[in-house]
Amino acid sequence: MKKVVIVILSLVVLIGVSSSAYAHSGRLDKNGGHNCSAKSKQKGLCTGYHYHKKKK
Repeated sequence: MKKVVIVILSLVVLIGVSSSAYAHSGRLDKNGGHNCSAKSKQKGLCTGYHYHKKKK
């Protein structure tokens, strides 16, 4: 019985931690966007200013 509780608790913690991960690690301005870094431009990930959050 103890093992089942430990497994369920571990899964709950794992799901809680993984759902709070964000795709963007950089800083965003008040509009939720930013300019691409030179490194990101070289990789072809972006070309300039872009948003990470939806405008309300």
